[in-house]
Amino acid sequence: MSKEIKELKEEIKALKQRISGLERDLDYQVEQNSNNSKVFNDIRDLQQAVADLAKEPVGMMFDYRA
Repeated sequence: MSKEIKELKEEIKALKQRISGLERDLDYQVEQNSNNSKVFNDIRDLQQAVADLAKEPVGMMFDYRA
């Protein structure tokens, strides 16, 4: 019985480490998503400023396809 308890404790420890790693990964992904949104908005603002200077609609100057 004590061997089974020891194995369960080791499994719990490993699972806690895995959960901790997944939490760090999720935090990183959330941060990256936030940064991507800021960059996307900044690019749109720059495109609009260029379009305003050129007196052309944004769609005429930029191709949004990847």
